Amino acid sequence: MSHPTQRSTIVPQTSRKNERGNIRRGGDATRHPELGFKGCRTLYEGFRRGHNINPLGACLGFRAISTNGLATPYIYSSYTEVLARINAFAAGLDTLNLVPPTTKDDGEMILVGLYMKNCMEWFIAEQAIFCVSGATVPFYDTLGPESVQFILKQTSTKTVVSTRKELQRLCTVKKSGLCPYFEVVVLVDGVTAHAAKIAKEAGLSVMSFAKVEAVGAHRIDTEGFQHRPPSGKDIFTFCYTSGTTGDPKGALLTHENMVSAIVGVGDIFPFETTDRHLSYLPLAHIFERIIMAQIFMQGASIAFFRGDPLLLIEDFQACRPTVLAAAPRVLNKIYDKIQVGIAAAGGMKKKLFDAAVATKTKNLLTKGQLTHAVYDRLMFNKIKKGLGLDCLRSVVSGSAPLSKTVMNFYRIMLGIPVVEGYGQTENAACCTISLPEDMSTSGHVGIPNPAVEIVLVDVPEMGYRHTDTDHKGQPCQGRGEILARGPTVFKGYYKDPVKTEEAVDEEGWLHSGDIGLWTTDGNLQIIDRKKNIFKLSQGEYVAPEKIENVVIQSLLIGQAFVHGDSLQSALVAVIVPDEDPTRTLLENSEEPALAKASFSEICKSDKLKSIIMADLTKLGRANGLLGFEIPKSIHLSDEEFSVENGLLTPTFKLKRQQARDKYEKEIERMYTVMSKPKSKL
Repeated sequence: MSHPTQRSTIVPQTSRKNERGNIRRGGDATRHPELGFKGCRTLYEGFRRGHNINPLGACLGFRAISTNGLATPYIYSSYTEVLARINAFAAGLDTLNLVPPTTKDDGEMILVGLYMKNCMEWFIAEQAIFCVSGATVPFYDTLGPESVQFILKQTSTKTVVSTRKELQRLCTVKKSGLCPYFEVVVLVDGVTAHAAKIAKEAGLSVMSFAKVEAVGAHRIDTEGFQHRPPSGKDIFTFCYTSGTTGDPKGALLTHENMVSAIVGVGDIFPFETTDRHLSYLPLAHIFERIIMAQIFMQGASIAFFRGDPLLLIEDFQACRPTVLAAAPRVLNKIYDKIQVGIAAAGGMKKKLFDAAVATKTKNLLTKGQLTHAVYDRLMFNKIKKGLGLDCLRSVVSGSAPLSKTVMNFYRIMLGIPVVEGYGQTENAACCTISLPEDMSTSGHVGIPNPAVEIVLVDVPEMGYRHTDTDHKGQPCQGRGEILARGPTVFKGYYKDPVKTEEAVDEEGWLHSGDIGLWTTDGNLQIIDRKKNIFKLSQGEYVAPEKIENVVIQSLLIGQAFVHGDSLQSALVAVIVPDEDPTRTLLENSEEPALAKASFSEICKSDKLKSIIMADLTKLGRANGLLGFEIPKSIHLSDEEFSVENGLLTPTFKLKRQQARDKYEKEIERMYTVMSKPKSKL
């Protein structure tokens, strides 16, 4: 079915003229989607498989903190101990009537909210709700009261499990009067007098996680507790989007979505019972959930970081993981820290490091070779051990693109396969993954997961067609919007049929909004974004139009084009100053002569740039923009955006691709001169 040199499999006769290319599947033409993993069709069954494999093995681990702030080594509970806690908490939820079925328009659902950083109790509560055929409603621990309020109101969730840190925000939500069904907060770190006081004032009941467990354990001991396990078709979680263009959307994912994705990834990126994983990426994000599911289904162990990014390296050193799921933001910070350290050392150490990097990079790109007997012993093994990454056997990067330079560096430093995955929440985060045996190429996201098939659809308004053979000088086998189909595709957005129909068409294809191309060897490469929303390197979604509408409130700014690069953590902006107010400002400034210069000369003024930058930042903060939504560098242009110069549509909307192309050099310059933030690791 496929050309011998193609890593992905082409399904013949599936292209449509002037519409789309051929459908592609994984590299093994004999593989097909599977709905179960080793006999398990749900995450409920999956954890019990892990228990059966390794009942006395390490399951979940944490670091205890002493009164003087020192942390212990990781303390693990066995699979048998964790299963007992899950069963007890499930029985407690049921006995105390904390998770009654919701009776809203979309039928009955049994839900529990999870609003805290990654911890053992997060995992235990999720598995417990599966025991009563329920689902979780996770919140990012950084979410403010407005988003939490919207989600709790939409889902009619009665009980939220959190820590005392999030309690005040939950009290604010309750005081709004808009969440009548929200009644109970279960506190993982116990109920204090202050917590009880503020909860009572807000009209909430609070109880400790331990109490719920104790009530459940008593019931199990005295009368027993019959589980009501879910089926593969049942919802396992709500995954709410960041809501940068309005209210958050609740993506409904089923057990079948997750298990089928896990089977597919397991073919390419298998986990073992001896593996250790450090959980630090937010559990509200589907990427971390699918990694953890693969771990516990194999009876391997999961350690939780202490919740502080500044201490992440220390937690790596204590855990010494064997597999690592990483966001580019973390990998970039570690990379920067290494580069700064080597530069500071200087001398022979830097010369040796540079020689080692050059030699191993050459071997990687020409031979796919990951190790070097001399340089690994002299240099890289020491770096790995210092970072706590010396036990790693594989790394997967996801949630945002990783640059070729950083990707290749980690491959040569660690001497192991470092692969990159691609997907959305809506297809269980597993659309494609690069192959461990393909280490000599980078800049792409690999081949389709065996549970997924992909097709590229023409986007003629952006100049992308499935018949394209070239992308900016790079040979390719078609370009277009990436559509995915298979059992990993979600059930829809909760109570939002319109958005669901926009996302999934009548043939079952999920429209990603991403533009991709097929490389000459059949890997998928992401090259653009169809929708006016993009993701920065740290995984934050940004809606540029919202930011531009804030920026142009400045009297000094006539027009603005905000740009983000998925390989960068910050935004930049091209600003067209409003000429008259700008000249008036300069007349009354320390440089009145500049006011009489040409507008082109005025726009070259560093003084004006600093004034506009300060005003832009002030406006952003005043309008509630988050730190990453405020541009960190600007370029002043004396040429207005217009229909005539091709930067505006006839209805005066900004043509983003054309603006990006026109200001490509200025954008590159801004990112080049922008000072990199100091690593916090």
